[in-house]
Amino acid sequence: MQLRNMTRLPLVQLLEHQVADLPGMAKYADAIGIAKALATAETVAQAHGVGLSVHVWTFRAENEFLPDDLKSSPDPAAHGNLPAEIERYLSRGIDGFFTDFPAVGVRVRDAFAARSR
Repeated sequence: MQLRNMTRLPLVQLLEHQVADLPGMAKYADAIGIAKALATAETVAQAHGVGLSVHVWTFRAENEFLPDDLKSSPDPAAHGNLPAEIERYLSRGIDGFFTDFPAVGVRVRDAFAARSR
């Protein structure tokens, strides 16, 4: 909150466990950076409703980090369907995301944007 009066740079409020008081955050932040588990369609819509962008973290390809329906096998280190997970969140309206696999992220983002035009 103190930074708002010190800079014109975009400010992001990071949230890991819960999303509360989005209107209050919109007074000092330009965006929220939230854990994947918090990025429901409702949360994204509420954030957008008060003028906040939504950035989600962190997308990883290993089965250990994917929902059950996108895992490729029981092996936690094997890679599952990361593109489908990113697509799922883009469909919820997120504005940006962090991933450990940037080439996959760019490919999915670009394909999603092309279909959305």
